[in-house]
Amino acid sequence: MILGDSLAQEALDTGSKAAATIDPHGTIRLAVTLPDGAVQHFERPPASTCTDWRATDLEAPGLGFAFNEPVTEQWGHALTLVAHNSLI
Repeated sequence: MILGDSLAQEALDTGSKAAATIDPHGTIRLAVTLPDGAVQHFERPPASTCTDWRATDLEAPGLGFAFNEPVTEQWGHALTLVAHNSLI
């Protein structure tokens, strides 16, 4: 499994809440809060598909990591559903 998929799986399996936003350029950003309080971020460019999600920053108390890892269609579809439900 690629790193982006592992990050998406962990976020979707254990996350307690999600918040999605769309920036002025149309990029969808999804933040998923993990049980330890860390927040895993994902983003997808405007006019893209489920195959275009990327795992980006992980913010945790006292530390952070910057990722730019692709997410496959399977996990991208799940991220799309979560993002859509978070925007409503």
